[in-house]
Amino acid sequence: MVKPSFEHVVNLGYGAQQIPFRYDPQQFRLLAQPDSTPAPLTDAELHAALDAPINSPRLEEIVKAHERVVIVVPDATRAACVHRIAPLLVERLNKHGLNDSQISFLIGGGIHRPPTVAEIHGILGPDLPARIEVHPHDASDAATHAALGTTARGTPVVLNRRLVEADRTIVVGAISLHYIAGFSGGRKAILPGCGAERSIQANHLLSFDLETLEKRSSIASGCLDGNPVHEDMLEAVGMLNPSFLVNTVLDANNEIVAVYAGHWRDAHRHGCDEYLASHTVAVDERRPLVIVSAGGAPRDVNLIQSHKAMEHASQVLAEGGTMIALAECAQGLGRDDFLRWFAPGGTRATALMLAEDYKINGQTAWSLRRKTERFRLLLVSALDADAVRQMGLEPHTTLDSALSVVQPSCGYIIPGGLTTLPTVRL
Repeated sequence: MVKPSFEHVVNLGYGAQQIPFRYDPQQFRLLAQPDSTPAPLTDAELHAALDAPINSPRLEEIVKAHERVVIVVPDATRAACVHRIAPLLVERLNKHGLNDSQISFLIGGGIHRPPTVAEIHGILGPDLPARIEVHPHDASDAATHAALGTTARGTPVVLNRRLVEADRTIVVGAISLHYIAGFSGGRKAILPGCGAERSIQANHLLSFDLETLEKRSSIASGCLDGNPVHEDMLEAVGMLNPSFLVNTVLDANNEIVAVYAGHWRDAHRHGCDEYLASHTVAVDERRPLVIVSAGGAPRDVNLIQSHKAMEHASQVLAEGGTMIALAECAQGLGRDDFLRWFAPGGTRATALMLAEDYKINGQTAWSLRRKTERFRLLLVSALDADAVRQMGLEPHTTLDSALSVVQPSCGYIIPGGLTTLPTVRL
């Protein structure tokens, strides 16, 4: 059993809670951003960013008063502080001469389930849904899609028809790490956010080598250059060529601490470069124990989202080591069919299923399964214990319960598992 000397305390997000963990700094090293995190931005500072866009004219110089504008926003599984950004954009468009009927919101949830009414109000705030049309994207409804072409890598670019029919498209999102696309935000608002399911699957299939049955080496958090999924997204979204982008960076409390506005590609890349520099933590060695929190709601809303924290933690976990992951998963696994990918036969069985019928969530299952074969994984969650065991993890309902079955050893603590990229110095 781990028995820290209670010299330091760190709060670990778990759903809406913060679980205090007392630890001995001689035993654990905390992997987190410096305490000098920037203060949350004011509305005036957000407006200032919109007034000084990156490699782009101002929004008011792009949009004409008679045009129809679609504002694309992420669904409730992505923390982006849209409720701060959306009213500012609408305010500026109204002042520029557009009335509310010329503006609409498109919630780009990719292959996720449709948002509830409560989630829509949580995303946009209480006022805008009563004034302005809101349309959730449906990746399976071909009647609402339009084809733009095919990328050089063979991805059919089929997007929500509203994007094609609008005069202007504004994309809103948040920059964070993504273990397949390198980073969230930017082009992901359109593909996968507003893509047809076959477009989304074709794009993400580029991350998996069907000959070796392995993930391609260039597919990693923080990696954009040479990443075929990212580069394919850029080509696809370039066919639509959105008019303007606003991407935020959030702190652990889901407050905006940075914002990037301007050209949909260049502003996003600028933000990604700065994010990587400030959210990478280098260490000298892998250690036998890592305690990682997905960061609380909404980052740990389900297992599929929370897996990203486990991916990052695995980068500094010694082979055969133990990981304790905290993720409430209040909305379950994330897909009703997720467990089917855990058929007998280990990762090879899952890889063969992917080769026969590739699905993004199947690759998440493959990645999780690979970790359970390399490490001992203990999951502190609200998930059904049998389901957790079926995936190869050990279920626990409290952090104390998980700690009670772990032998004392040196380790790392990662309180922001989705937003921290730990790396081992070469």
